[in-house]
Amino acid sequence: MERRFWGLVLLLIGVAAMLQGIGIYNFGLAFWPVVLLLLGMVLVRFSCIHWSVSWILLGTGLWVGGIGLLEILFNAGVTTLRGADVTRNAWPILLIALGASIMFGSRTWFKWRCQISSENSHSCTQHLKMGDLYHGRESWILDGDLDLQHGVGDAVLDLTTAEISEGAHNITIRMSIGELLIRLPDHVSAELDTAVSIGTLQLLDEHRSGMGGLSLQRKITVENAAAVLCINARLGIGELTVVRAPASPGDIG
Repeated sequence: MERRFWGLVLLLIGVAAMLQGIGIYNFGLAFWPVVLLLLGMVLVRFSCIHWSVSWILLGTGLWVGGIGLLEILFNAGVTTLRGADVTRNAWPILLIALGASIMFGSRTWFKWRCQISSENSHSCTQHLKMGDLYHGRESWILDGDLDLQHGVGDAVLDLTTAEISEGAHNITIRMSIGELLIRLPDHVSAELDTAVSIGTLQLLDEHRSGMGGLSLQRKITVENAAAVLCINARLGIGELTVVRAPASPGDIG
């Protein structure tokens, strides 16, 4: 739906600009700065909808959108800077974005995922959106693998409220920007593989912070545990925290 909305906006602006350009109707507007601003907004929006930030897309969006925004403000008499100044002076942003993409992020220019949200515990659950996500606020059942995808915001995966069936469960979490908290019940075994591109990583009693790629792994063995959680968590920018806590009453499978 969002893709169709932005496509329709650009299509209508293109038609209006064409009508004004060939003299059929004069809207009295300079369309190309608006197009550049919208295009920049689209690029920035879609640079942060998958788990690893597309730095090339983000840098290009800021550069293109900045050209359009400054040109609009110049035409309105708000500033003396023009879009050409961004073109002339802000091109290093693209080099910075390219370097950051090679070092930390995804080099994908455009990537779409389908959004799946299902109460069926056997199905993966994917969230492709901006905002806050709390998975496990109430009691729930985990009897299969779980796949969480989140864009920008804060996210919590609370496994202490889950009724966990016997066996191994693969849990994959991918997030772009924000704070990610994983609450791990203390009655199950776990294999943890966590990573943050830029920010802070707290895995139980271990702590890392900085940039350049942070990663921590841990294997937890609980005697006579009926379930094993294999958790793979990846965060682009922000803070990732994993804690252990007692399971809520009635949630021990």
